[in-house]
Amino acid sequence: MSAAVSARASSRRNASPSRLANTEKDIAGEVLRFGGLSGAKLGLRFDRVVVRVLGRLRGFAEAQIPDGTTFLVTISAPILTPGKTAGALEHEIMAMALASGPLAERALTVHGNRVRVRRIRHAHGRKPKLIGFVHNPDAAPQPLLDLAERWLRAEAAD
Repeated sequence: MSAAVSARASSRRNASPSRLANTEKDIAGEVLRFGGLSGAKLGLRFDRVVVRVLGRLRGFAEAQIPDGTTFLVTISAPILTPGKTAGALEHEIMAMALASGPLAERALTVHGNRVRVRRIRHAHGRKPKLIGFVHNPDAAPQPLLDLAERWLRAEAAD
């Protein structure tokens, strides 16, 4: 991951909405370039609600998740109850972080949104603790998760 994206991902407190939007777009852009894809082709969204929810989840993950763990999250749009959705996902992420054993991925519905959460354990380093995507309802989340995991593992190998 580029130093600029890493620095932005870890300095989320008191960030302006435009800066948060740029961080989400930068991380998604790096993952998609790695796979030779575009955000529009995959139906990704970056509106204000998306940026707010992903920003809250990223801030939570940076503060609560141990180094060496990254959560990949996909959420289907539209997010009609952003606060409740983010709160429920924070709870789910923490439960998965604390769980021992092989549970590494969950598919669930949170306040009407289809959600996938995948836990990736990797070597320590300046990797984001959360990579999130919000996609159109007709888009498949599995390719996003698989691509993000391949990107994260390739970055860890460098």
